[in-house]
Amino acid sequence: MEKFEARQFTVRYNNIMLYTFLAVLLVSALLISIQTISETKNKNTQLIEQFKTEAIAIDNLIVRVTVLLDLMQNNAEDFFLNPRPVASIYFNGLADVGTNEYGLDNVPAPYSIADAGNLTGQGDLARLSPELKNEIEMAFNLNSDFKSTLKSVPNAAWVYYTSKNKFINIYPWIPSAEFKFTDKLYKKEFYTLGVPAANPGKTIFWTSVYLDEAGKGVMVTAAKPVYNQDEFLGTVAIDFTLDELGNYVKAFRPELGELSIINSTGQLLAHTKLPLTETSVFKDAIPAGVNLDAIAPSCADLKLVRLNQGYQMVCIQLKNAPWKLLYIEKNQSFVSRIFSSIGTVFVVLLASLGILLYFIKKITFREFIYPAASLVRHISKQGMGDRAPNRRVPAAWLPWFAKISETFQQNRNLINEIKQKNTELTDLNIALERYMPKFILIVSLDEGCGATNIGSYFASSLTKNSSDKKTVYMEYPANTQMSAAFGYDDSERVHKHANGFDIWNDFDLGEVPEEAESSLLMTKILNQYANIVMHATVKGDIDHFIDVYLEPLFRYTKAIVVMVPNTDKTGDKTAAVIKSIQRHVRQDQTTLYTILNRVSENLEIDVKVNFDIPYVADLQPVTRAAFSIPEPAAKAINEIVERIERVHQVCIFIPTTINIDQPFDSAIYVNRTMVFLGEKFGGATSSQARGVWNSDDSGIVNEVVHLVVSYTTEDDLNRFANEVIEFIKLLKDELQQEAMALEINKKMILV
Repeated sequence: MEKFEARQFTVRYNNIMLYTFLAVLLVSALLISIQTISETKNKNTQLIEQFKTEAIAIDNLIVRVTVLLDLMQNNAEDFFLNPRPVASIYFNGLADVGTNEYGLDNVPAPYSIADAGNLTGQGDLARLSPELKNEIEMAFNLNSDFKSTLKSVPNAAWVYYTSKNKFINIYPWIPSAEFKFTDKLYKKEFYTLGVPAANPGKTIFWTSVYLDEAGKGVMVTAAKPVYNQDEFLGTVAIDFTLDELGNYVKAFRPELGELSIINSTGQLLAHTKLPLTETSVFKDAIPAGVNLDAIAPSCADLKLVRLNQGYQMVCIQLKNAPWKLLYIEKNQSFVSRIFSSIGTVFVVLLASLGILLYFIKKITFREFIYPAASLVRHISKQGMGDRAPNRRVPAAWLPWFAKISETFQQNRNLINEIKQKNTELTDLNIALERYMPKFILIVSLDEGCGATNIGSYFASSLTKNSSDKKTVYMEYPANTQMSAAFGYDDSERVHKHANGFDIWNDFDLGEVPEEAESSLLMTKILNQYANIVMHATVKGDIDHFIDVYLEPLFRYTKAIVVMVPNTDKTGDKTAAVIKSIQRHVRQDQTTLYTILNRVSENLEIDVKVNFDIPYVADLQPVTRAAFSIPEPAAKAINEIVERIERVHQVCIFIPTTINIDQPFDSAIYVNRTMVFLGEKFGGATSSQARGVWNSDDSGIVNEVVHLVVSYTTEDDLNRFANEVIEFIKLLKDELQQEAMALEINKKMILV
């Protein structure tokens, strides 16, 4: 005992040492994590500030363009307030440059091509209207603005005014032989985006990226519409190349990530590394695998956003252009940041702890692990019913081994008792299945549809088919006219009809709620009769009557027959009853039928029913004397009774493995089972399914099973039930199964 207590102390000591070192390791890791998180937060804050500064710088470049556009637009529109009375030197320098074309190919002195743009247009120079001449003078008046704009914007390529009256003034000056006004200019975005329909607010707009036709590379245009009061005249525009934007983005953290400028259509205006063309799009600049959908909504706030594939990004909408500035860089994983922060210190600490834990493990293995493992093996062997081998373990462990052996022996004894009880329950389930009553419920909506006759026919048919079992007919709620119609005293509780079935007249249930009447009534009848036929006439609200009076009966019914009223020409009443009943019944347990019993020869009704019984002129009464079922009704009655008889399902499960998990071809046993059930019950089918079962030896087993199914009558089920059980026991032995499954009416029994 002292040695055992010493070992316990050693175990506790080793645990304390282990937990201590783990605590040191955990605290160290926590401190390092806090430090790493703080460093990461500072770096991210620094990145956002740098990014914000870069965005301001690019916005300042763009704002120069917008200010100059505003200036040129204002100067152009102010010109019309004080038009020139005489032609300017520039206007006098205009000359024909082609058929019905004019231009300023020769700049008149004292000006030079450095001072003026080349104004080219279409039309007869001699027939220009005063309004057009005045607009041309306005365009010439912008030359000084064009010149100063080109000097102020370092990457500006062209500055020009395009008129709706078929002329353009473009600076720097370029000969008309190389460029002149054509109608195709009206299809360019620098014009189409400025017309009133596209730009009712008269604001600055930006075009898509395009390749300059004059060879100055990839560029973009900023433009603004020009008006004379409310009349749109044209647009003033600045073309500038994207080189200057490229210089900005290439200088921003090029060794860590990539900075991009994109416009509202997704075109790429600048990028840290990618060469630009007019077809470059933002998608080309995104690292492979990064989800584009996560980027679009992330530009609303200036914050770092985690992307997939280990990237992070920050994005901002520029203020002075419909462009976004977006920076993406590879995000170092948290573990990588930790190791980069602590270096070799953590590795040495981890190695030292590993060596210490190794020696602790060697000590504890001898005193605890090996005996515990032996105990587990002992439990496993006992669970399989095998005798466990003797092992050399500390003496203090031996009582545990003995206690486990004793417990498993008690468990085996209990299992044998449970198996015996299960066999008894199996026999009881089969017995219960044999004696479930046949219950036919007839539902009518009004009197005069022949429901009493149909109910008596059913009772007579059931009596004839099962003469050894008692059959009862009743009408519920109680029909006070029944005794007079069938010729018995009202005090008589049960009347014997001449056709052999009883007529129930005992409705004395005491003071009970109306919703409990039908349940109590069935309790009295079920103990006495194997065949029950009940006729219920719906009174008042359909749903209320069925919910209160009939719903408790549905659990017992094999068939429900709805009598179609002869007055229901459209079938609406019948449909309402069927719909209300279907709220409660299960189709796999109860079959619903509709019968139209024609009570007159000239009845005109067109309702779809299961059985249409024609009018019988000389109908034999069913109330007092013995009667025969008329031929037109017998067909429907017998067919429904036959269906009720053959509703018992027998299903045998055929496995596809033997010895727990060894596959084999079970086709011969499936065919053999089908032949057996076919001989007993008239037919059988098979299907395939998957199932799992719990083996005592191997645990959960997953396999394919074959389901052999047959439907039979109650008499045949009672007659051959024991033979089915014996057949399954035979299969169980041949297939080397722990148990075989039999299902009767959806209730499984393990044999």
